[in-house]
Amino acid sequence: MRILFNIFLLLSFTFAQTKNSDNILKQVKNKFNLVKDYQADVIVKLEMEAVKVPDTKAKVYFKQPNKYKIESDGFAMLPKQSMNFSPAQLLQGDFTSVYVRSEKIDNQNFDVIKLIPNSDTTDIILSTMWINSRKNIIHKVETTTKRGGTVQIDFIYDDKFIPLPIELKFSFNLGEVKTRNQIEKKENQQQRIPTSMRVRGSVTMKYSNYKINVGLPDKLFDEKKNKSNSK
Repeated sequence: MRILFNIFLLLSFTFAQTKNSDNILKQVKNKFNLVKDYQADVIVKLEMEAVKVPDTKAKVYFKQPNKYKIESDGFAMLPKQSMNFSPAQLLQGDFTSVYVRSEKIDNQNFDVIKLIPNSDTTDIILSTMWINSRKNIIHKVETTTKRGGTVQIDFIYDDKFIPLPIELKFSFNLGEVKTRNQIEKKENQQQRIPTSMRVRGSVTMKYSNYKINVGLPDKLFDEKKNKSNSK
């Protein structure tokens, strides 16, 4: 089924493909690779129905190719991978990329690319990326999962820090999640019926005080220190 689905998608986009999607993604990676390391302050805000979580402050560190660290008291709301916006993180895994079209948004040109996983083991069915054609930076990512959920990531930049965003917004709609609620007692037994709730909301991360290419030492990312700081 996965193979047939991939073939259908590839055939659907083949005739529209006028640019090389792999080359576009390579240019995005090359642009980001100009950043050897960085550190920044980040404020994380969660908005979700029936969930109240105070804004969280953290400090993040990154060093090429894949070292990443978060420092914050009691920081447990997001997995570390969710805050690592490097193209290497977003484009990891085995997939086929297909160029779909060019699109203009706010007088800027974007290349739209589909990413189709080549494995049945991943929960992702399809991802779509909007890439700024001139700046070679990711503008938006939309992902659909096998469970019918969707996740959208919007990137906001300041020209001073390109290719590092000053804000990321994750908007998620994970669909209906089944729960079981007690509704009444009947004939000396508690009657329960399955119900469901829609899990949707957003997480906004605002970055500030960037320090770029300062030569962060490898020992900063020591795993033992990282665990102690994340408690």
